[in-house]
Amino acid sequence: MLGQGDLFSVGVLLLVLVALGAVAAHRGAGSLDLESRSRDLVVEAGSPAPVRLTVVVRRRAHAARVVVEDAAPVLLGGGARLGVPPREPGRTASLEHVVTSEVRGSFRLGPAAVRSGDLFGLARSRRRLGGAVAIDVLPRVHRLAELTLGDVGGSRGSSASAASTSSPDDASIREYRVGDDLRRVHWRSTARRGTVMVRSDEHPGHPDAVLLLDDRAGAHRGPGPASSLEHAVSTAASAAVHLHRRGHRVRLLHAGALDRVREADEASAVRHLLRSLARLRPAREDSLARSVRALGRSESTLLVAVLGDVDERDVQPLLSARPLGAPALAVLLRTRTWAGTGSGGTDPDADRRLDRARLVLARAGWRTAVAEAGEPVPVVWERLARSGAGARRAPAPGAAGGPGPAAGGATIEGGSDAARTPPSPRPAGRPAGRPPSEVP
Repeated sequence: MLGQGDLFSVGVLLLVLVALGAVAAHRGAGSLDLESRSRDLVVEAGSPAPVRLTVVVRRRAHAARVVVEDAAPVLLGGGARLGVPPREPGRTASLEHVVTSEVRGSFRLGPAAVRSGDLFGLARSRRRLGGAVAIDVLPRVHRLAELTLGDVGGSRGSSASAASTSSPDDASIREYRVGDDLRRVHWRSTARRGTVMVRSDEHPGHPDAVLLLDDRAGAHRGPGPASSLEHAVSTAASAAVHLHRRGHRVRLLHAGALDRVREADEASAVRHLLRSLARLRPAREDSLARSVRALGRSESTLLVAVLGDVDERDVQPLLSARPLGAPALAVLLRTRTWAGTGSGGTDPDADRRLDRARLVLARAGWRTAVAEAGEPVPVVWERLARSGAGARRAPAPGAAGGPGPAAGGATIEGGSDAARTPPSPRPAGRPAGRPPSEVP
């Protein structure tokens, strides 16, 4: 048996080991400094994003195990523990880990920390390295079918058809308003029309497209990433990229205001729009009404609306707020199909309200398509694109049986997807979704 002296010796030895371990752990935690790390990360939902950290070795970490920890939310896969390879003092080491999120949003990465422990596991030390950085996970962007906008009739006579065939200069000229820059006066049109005319589009031939998103909290159903709001955001993001690639200047309208764009080039502007969608949160119940009022002050030549749970009263103001002669398209979400598991519950009243709203828009010359839970965004958009392919217009007044726009506006029989005509088969090799590299 051990005597008191032996026990005292063992106790002293343990205290010495703990003290030495604490010193080693402390020195190990101070052996590294953060030199740089990835900043302002932007990645599409579902795509991996590499996160790189560069640390510099200040001194050798004798008798210590050293790792670098980088904090991350659970939605990004959680934090990472990165081993540090041996380096001479003054040298750097590059560390990397990958984060992936299936959900759009704006997240915080970090701060990183160096954690050190002695070889016997008796002591540990931790020291923070730098601060946190932001990562924006953009909504999923899908490749969409081409649109033939010339087939879309307007609710205000034949101005839509005229706009689709007029010269770029004509499409970008309007009457002078108090406060307009006099450098934008278009003298040739001023002389021809007898009133001061100015350019409303600084880039002729590349008209503005307004993307109206219904972001009201009460207009959507379903939990989290599987909600109708997420489907609407993905539809809006896909439409923005698609229209940008067709030469449109796209602006996002939600929560009662057009997004401010400070970027000089359109690719950066669309990327800003996607980041706005990544950070979007459900809005108040008057959001759609305020957005429609803001739309009345816009000068867009194309309008795309992505709507949640709406009725006739919600969409009626869109008819008068729609810019003169602008083609208009609407995707209406049958939100009750996103409500809970099974998504097959029936709500005849909700269906009737939505169908009535769609009919109001279609009669006013809008192309419309109804989306339900489980339907891919490209499939719904293809129905929207096909809805005007077989449009038949009433003969113009005075035209002997010839086709032409009617005085009260074009009537498009193909302006809805009520018949649910199945989409045309996708050509072989055509991808179902846009790869991350195609996002501007």
